[in-house]
Amino acid sequence: MTRRQPAAPLPAAARHEPTARQRWLGWSGAVIATGMTTVWSLVIPERAATATGLQEAAIRYGHPVCWALLAIVGVLTAIGAPRRARDAFAFAAGASYVAFLAGLTL
Repeated sequence: MTRRQPAAPLPAAARHEPTARQRWLGWSGAVIATGMTTVWSLVIPERAATATGLQEAAIRYGHPVCWALLAIVGVLTAIGAPRRARDAFAFAAGASYVAFLAGLTL
């Protein structure tokens, strides 16, 4: 039996080239998430006024940071960044939102 030679690796650009739909969805999502970042930077829940320390920071900044990270995910999707990078920012956005919810409920 003869062994098959492994295929040559694809260049980085060819591995992650986004489709037109992915580009459109990525940029659209980034624009919407940037708008939501702005809105939630201005709209602060009343609970933040009575909270202190880490709880106040989570309430005041958790939601806008979540949206900012989602905007980054949109840009990374649009430019065809590796899935691992997109997933890392998406996970960080989820963690930020969980911190925000914990600050509201505690």
